Amino acid sequence: MRKEYMINKICHIALRLIFGVCLFLSQFTSGRNTFFTDNTYLFSMGIAFFVAGNIIWIIASYNLKKAVSENKIATGGPYKYIRHPIYTSIYILSVGLGFIFFAWLWFVVMIVFIPFWYLECRKEEKEMIELLGEEYINYRKNTGMFFPQI
Repeated sequence: MRKEYMINKICHIALRLIFGVCLFLSQFTSGRNTFFTDNTYLFSMGIAFFVAGNIIWIIASYNLKKAVSENKIATGGPYKYIRHPIYTSIYILSVGLGFIFFAWLWFVVMIVFIPFWYLECRKEEKEMIELLGEEYINYRKNTGMFFPQI
């Protein structure tokens, strides 16, 4: 069990590192002479997405930390509507950065990584079901994975 945990942890870290490196390298495909986009609209929209993503991340992290300390499922803040608000916030702020540093390959990298993030979330959900059983299954029925249920 300990070996499986270490492998999962290494994969967890590697996914984030590879994602970050790919996003960083994609910046150099823009062909611009400036660091940021010249388009004021894209830049402003990027700032808005970046700020919104960070706010969601902070609120979700706070609610998750509180739930973990109380040894229960996080259901406060964004967890009331979605099961993986931190992953969602990473994508929202990454879209913002993509607009700020506008490079087409940035968005390709984000699309390519969607299945990897999805599989990681599915694995986390499996672990939560093993840990919390029916309580987590009921929580899943009432919340969306990355977006609120309609």
